[in-house]
Amino acid sequence: MSHIFCVIDGMTDPKFDISEYPVLAGMKLASYMDTCQGHEPESLGCILRLLGTRQVPDHLRGYAEALGAGIPVGEQDLVLRGSWFALDEAGCCTVPLSVPQGIRTSADCRYYPLGEYKSLLVFPGLSSQIHRIVTHPPYECVGLRAKSLCPQGSEALKTVFLEWTDAHRCLVPWGQSVCTKLAPFPKPAAVICGTTVVKGIARLLGMHLIDLPEASGDTDTALPAKLRASLCQAEQYPFVLLHINGADEAAHRRDAQEKKAFLHRVEDEVLGPLLRSGHEITVVSDHGTDPESGKHLAAAQPVLVSHQIME
Repeated sequence: MSHIFCVIDGMTDPKFDISEYPVLAGMKLASYMDTCQGHEPESLGCILRLLGTRQVPDHLRGYAEALGAGIPVGEQDLVLRGSWFALDEAGCCTVPLSVPQGIRTSADCRYYPLGEYKSLLVFPGLSSQIHRIVTHPPYECVGLRAKSLCPQGSEALKTVFLEWTDAHRCLVPWGQSVCTKLAPFPKPAAVICGTTVVKGIARLLGMHLIDLPEASGDTDTALPAKLRASLCQAEQYPFVLLHINGADEAAHRRDAQEKKAFLHRVEDEVLGPLLRSGHEITVVSDHGTDPESGKHLAAAQPVLVSHQIME
């Protein structure tokens, strides 16, 4: 029997009512966990804490994404995530925007589209600037003027931001980081996911990452394929991390109905079969995501477990 640890990204919000989800409501509430521990409510740190990492480095996000995407990063490079936003007539961020292709900058910067609204920026040789850079996480940007989001502490980074901001869109760079190592996960483990950052977590912790092309990291992800892969890996590994991201993305789009519908699909297509599999099952969210604001929330998250764990 294996332990399948299912992280439903952004599951909770102020109007989340577990009684609306019969499979979740039928599980045992083991505890509430403070996944942020005084830090920003973002997936990388929250998931690492859920997995038992006691000290999450401050400057890790961009590097973790690069690892997950297979993007080469040198020890002296500065790495950031970039999130594209559409702007309204007042120049304020509204909703995530699909990544543009073929853009150029006069700065010494390597640009990598990651799909959807996500991208990665690598600045060769600028790792020494890491401690003076100030950026803005994308989950706080909705409603803010693009001009107020200009990064500080690096002229190259500022140049990229200004050159790629126009009347209709902007790129918000964040998650500044450098090459970092973490202690490996304490037992053999497999990871099923569709998001780049969770793939990076797998590689940071030395976990076996399953290549699942059908896993999109959004509400169109292939949930049956994720279920099959999780059960298959549970026959080989004592611990399986299953990450499901669509609820978070729907909330970022400020679509409460899409988020609810996706959570019901997760119950029907994944959680119900998992609970009938005989394996130990834990279900938790890394953080909340509010579909009214589109922002992440730092509230403590419920930890739901199957009866096998409680007995």
